[in-house]
Amino acid sequence: MKEQYFHGIGRRYPYFEGWYLKHQNMGKTIAFIPALHADKKGGWSASIQVVLDDGAWYFTYPVESCRISRKKFCVKIGENVFSEKGIRIKIHDSRVSVEGQIMYSKFRKIKGDIMGFFRWIPCLQCHHGVISMAHDLAGSLKINGERVVFTGGRGYIETDWGSSFPKTYLWTQCGFGMQEKNSIMVSVADVPVFGVSLLGCICAIHYKGREYRLGTYYGARVTDYGPDTVTLTQGKMKVRITKLSEHALGLHAPQMGSMKRMIKESPACLVRYQFWRGKKLVFDVTSDRASFESETEEVMD
Repeated sequence: MKEQYFHGIGRRYPYFEGWYLKHQNMGKTIAFIPALHADKKGGWSASIQVVLDDGAWYFTYPVESCRISRKKFCVKIGENVFSEKGIRIKIHDSRVSVEGQIMYSKFRKIKGDIMGFFRWIPCLQCHHGVISMAHDLAGSLKINGERVVFTGGRGYIETDWGSSFPKTYLWTQCGFGMQEKNSIMVSVADVPVFGVSLLGCICAIHYKGREYRLGTYYGARVTDYGPDTVTLTQGKMKVRITKLSEHALGLHAPQMGSMKRMIKESPACLVRYQFWRGKKLVFDVTSDRASFESETEEVMD
């Protein structure tokens, strides 16, 4: 299947499509969430969210300022560019100021589609994609007057598209082991399919040059699930994740195409990741650079 980087052409509203670009180095985290969205009435707009360790800010743009490539990852909103080569940022506001450039290299992609055969279901509320599990960074950003260097750091990129985020879900991502460029992403969500609610899960792990995948489409089961923990089992593999602390910030999320729903994300918090193959513990890592979201209360459409 040919890789596709924009899915909104010809889609009916309500609709959203967004990208999550995370950058970390030397204890610093900054993420950008560019997005395009249309509400129930077909009102299109674009937005960029800036997420730092200590705050998050939301900026709206007219849809005319947005340009998106379908064949390669490249999103332009206003003077800001997000692409497979890197980002160029120019955001100045009374609340926050960010300007500069970070270049990307050595993308570590997953094999196939993270959604498995679920990608073919047209009526899914939300689709998910992973563009890069880990990649190298070079460059710097001037954040509120302070130059922050990201050279030698690590990046991660994923994407979502559909009409709404799941009503309840848990998501986490973490890069660990700077030399090996290890990375893990896990998501568990309430998935409505043909009038039936399904608790689905997806997981991608890059560890010491190998890729491991767990997913509902592979027979993975969610054996433990709560706001701070989740356990997945699939054959001889088991993944357990436990949030040990958080620093949650308010972010805007899509609800029927409109970015009016507020969710909580910790861009960098303390999380423990454990992975077994049979009786062998492959890794047991606790990181304070993990990103974590958990929404356990249902919302009304």
